[in-house]
Amino acid sequence: MNGAPAAVGDEVPPGAVLATAKDSLCQIVFNAKNIVHMAAGTTLRFDPKAVSLGATLQKGAVAMVLRKLNPFISANPADELRFTIRTSTAVAGVRGTCFLVAVEDDDNTYICACNGVIHLEGSSGQFAQNLASSHHAELRVTRSASGISAHAAPLLYHTDGDVEAIAARIDEKIDWTKIDR
Repeated sequence: MNGAPAAVGDEVPPGAVLATAKDSLCQIVFNAKNIVHMAAGTTLRFDPKAVSLGATLQKGAVAMVLRKLNPFISANPADELRFTIRTSTAVAGVRGTCFLVAVEDDDNTYICACNGVIHLEGSSGQFAQNLASSHHAELRVTRSASGISAHAAPLLYHTDGDVEAIAARIDEKIDWTKIDR
């Protein structure tokens, strides 16, 4: 964390840069019902006490199960604020859902709405769309000479079992029959 080794139970300071080595992973649980799972070889800037500011995924992959964000993002649960994750090509906003984001390289980001709704935009606002699914909807956001665009992608980097295991860590279950909102 911020260039120093982390230990189980360490608190994540505001704006921390977290990095996992090639054979390690990291899970951050906050407000008991939210979890960030960082895969091996991931670098993420994150502040669990100010999630409305979001996170920046520099490389690697994160899977998140977000169930209880409102105490962190607003005193008014009816507010439309979202948790936002940014990459070099995409900005994804969620209110509470299960999703995965992987930076494949500087020009490609893979995004899966595993169970829920993601508002997705190109990093410079080139497009905006919602990605919704009860059981995986995947896109690849690509930067080319003509700009940034999104295209359908296959299911990569994770399985139902992976998502279910991450959710179980915070005592949640995924209902694959309906879209989590």
